[in-house]
Parts: sequence; C-alpha cells; structure tokens
Amino acid sequence: MWEQYSTKWNVEHGHIFKNCSTLYLPHQKLGVSMSSKQGNQALNKAISVIDAIADGHRQLKDICELLDLPKSTVHRILQGLIEARYIREVKGIGLVLGTKMIQLGIRAQQDMPLKEIAKPFLRALAEETQDTVHLGIKDEDEIFYLDKIPGERAIQLRSQVGDRLPMAATGIGKALMVDMPKTEWQRLIKKQQGVDLEAMLIRMAEYSKKDYSFDLEDNEDLVRCVAVPIRNKYNNIIAAISITSIKEYMPDERMQALIPLMKSYSQKISEQIN
Repeated sequence: MWEQYSTKWNVEHGHIFKNCSTLYLPHQKLGVSMSSKQGNQALNKAISVIDAIADGHRQLKDICELLDLPKSTVHRILQGLIEARYIREVKGIGLVLGTKMIQLGIRAQQDMPLKEIAKPFLRALAEETQDTVHLGIKDEDEIFYLDKIPGERAIQLRSQVGDRLPMAATGIGKALMVDMPKTEWQRLIKKQQGVDLEAMLIRMAEYSKKDYSFDLEDNEDLVRCVAVPIRNKYNNIIAAISITSIKEYMPDERMQALIPLMKSYSQKISEQIN
C-alpha cells in the first residue's frame, strides 16, 4: 500500500511534490508560495493524523472519517510520515506509531529528570502503603501521568502512564491547583459536568490552606486518593504525587492519616530536585 513511488502534485496550486525521498517546494517565480497560515494548517493536519493513529485508528478510511479530511490529503500526509519513520504499517494490524516516535519519547523522558528522581520514592511509598502511587504534572487544563507504581492489593486501577485527565477531576489535579487564584479554580471546575461548584470551591479552599487534596470519587466511582504537590526551591508547584485505592481501603480516617506521610515523601523528592 505504501510502496515508494515518485509523485508530483499540481505546482500551479502550490502543492508540495515528492521525488523519491526528497521534498521540493514550487519556486517563487511561479507566483506560488505557502503562507504561514497554510503551513500551520498542514502541520496541524499531520499532528491530527499522528494523534488518530496513537488513539488506535489503524486504517486510512477510519482516519479520514475521524478527521473529516479527503483521502488524498491523508494519503499524502501518511506518505511523508512513513518515510520519516513517524508512522509505520504493520501487516495484519495497520498503521502504528513508528520507530522515530519511540526515539523521541525516550529523549523526552531523558529531558524530564523528575520521573527518574522521584521513582525510588514512589516505589518506597507504594511498598509502605500497599497502594498505587501516581506522579503527575500540569499540561494545560489537564494532568499528565508521568509515572505509576502499582500497589500490592488485589485491585487494578485503569490509569496508565501517559494518560491525560481533566485537572479538577483528579486528586493530583487538585493538588496542582492549590496555588491558583479562585477564578482559575472556578474555570477548571466548570469544565466538569455534574459538579457542585460551590461545594468544590469550599474543598479547594481547605486544600489550598493545608497543601493537600482528596479525590472523593470525583472521577470514578469507589476510587479515592490523597495527593500533595511537589515544589521547587522557589516554592513553585512543579508536580504532584498521589496514593490511590478503592473506598474500602480509603476510609476518611486513613485519608487524613496519609497526609503527613505524603508530605514527607514530597519533601524528599523536592530536596533531590533542588
């Protein structure tokens, strides 16, 4: 399906054309140039195609339907991505992320030492509590799970490293929010359907005062967690850690008792970072 061949697009309309592995742009004297806006649109489409494949859309037809793009456009984008090793085709499976994406992922982790610094403390915390421990950071209006250490209890949580969840819906997210102004709390909480705004604002005021947060089944039934922020030497919040389990193992009394333990581990991680 994706064998190499030489293709030439309509130069009069300013399209890029390809000859083997070299990409060419029409010469300026033809009166055709790609504007900054067009370039951004092309880049956004390519990113959308990568995201679609990462989300499990394996066939050309599925990607076209998802993104509402013409088959010729998606086909052209895929040709470039496959050639650059960002995407590859696996027989019997379809389109998957390529080796270049794996390399970039490894480099991204290397450029983010927080995960490696925190890992031994996360493991120790999981061992001490027998519960699942998460490490997360703020990514726009969401939290991004950097790491997860499973607990020893006979339960399995759906969270995975790389997951993104709404900020106000999670314990880690609320811990990342404690230094934000009330107006920002309101904006993030309002993004969640079915949440009592005033009740959550009262909770956030308490969390902000005492530098911790709870997830009281806010995101998933029966799942609770205790979270605390991690701060740098300037006292800015850079991440958060949480202990998560089901309600049976997280009664109110235990959640309160876990706060000082969580803060001690957060302080140890901060000291290593700083």
